[in-house]
Amino acid sequence: MATTDSGTVSDLPAPTRSRMVIGWLLVLLLAALTTSLLGALDAGLGGVLGGIALVLSYHLIVRRLILRRNAVPRRVKVCYTLASIALAVSAVYASPVRLVAFGKEGVGSIAYQDRQKGSHGTYVQCYVQDPDGNVDQLPSGGACPHPDGTPVTMVYTDDGIGGPLLGTKSSYTHEVAIWGAGALTGCSLMVAAAVITGRRFAT
Repeated sequence: MATTDSGTVSDLPAPTRSRMVIGWLLVLLLAALTTSLLGALDAGLGGVLGGIALVLSYHLIVRRLILRRNAVPRRVKVCYTLASIALAVSAVYASPVRLVAFGKEGVGSIAYQDRQKGSHGTYVQCYVQDPDGNVDQLPSGGACPHPDGTPVTMVYTDDGIGGPLLGTKSSYTHEVAIWGAGALTGCSLMVAAAVITGRRFAT
């Protein structure tokens, strides 16, 4: 027997300790994989798929697997919502973090820019040549900041995923800090939700 969120007795079975431990570990794992990991490859992908995964995790793992359809404590809802927001924000900044951590810094050059057609019309895309001679487009659209052939410092990887980004590694300290704060806050709030769940339904 368990109690509902309003304090009344429910006929639903109370969550077991093993369900709570396994369930919350699964939530944390999926949250990390679908936000920071996917975000490191593509910010939009991490934000969208990460958000979808967090919503599905709440309904399928938290409500069904962990709580066995018992009412979700209000404080768990608040912690989970705030954690999801923090993790979604961190996903947007995961790509620069990957480049700073694993990429190389060097001087390349502006290659060219062209006009491309997208779902919302045409836009200008800038391409740069990295120090190894590879030509890749900048992750964000827009005109090149300098004329073709202009030397520019950039952070890049051999696979070209998530970059290259113009500037030095140190110029992305702000992005790294936001990612770290978002990821740490999100994971901490998820742990807090797990602790609250354990105390509420401890048997």
